[in-house]
Formats: sequence, structure tokens, C-alpha cells
Amino acid sequence: MRALRIIAIALLVTLAALVVIPLVVLAGLFIWLKLTEEADEEALELEQEGA
Repeated sequence: MRALRIIAIALLVTLAALVVIPLVVLAGLFIWLKLTEEADEEALELEQEGA
């Protein structure tokens, strides 16, 4: 009975990791995209002022 409980917990941890890890990666990519988007807008504004 104890082995069954350990297997169930391991399965739940694995399923949680399969859900959480991709969400963390997507959140990181979204934040990176927003940060680089702001930097690109600033660069475009500087180019327009210089021209």
C-alpha cells in the first residue's frame, strides 16, 4: 500500500512538472518579448529624431 502511495505521488509530481515548466518558459518568453519590444521602440524613436 505504501508503494502505491509513493507511485501516485511521483505521478502527480511528474504531471505538475509537465504543466508548470512549459508555463514558466512561456511566461519568460513573453516578458523577454515585452522588454525587447520597448527597446526596439526606443531605438526607432532615436533614429527618427536623428533624421
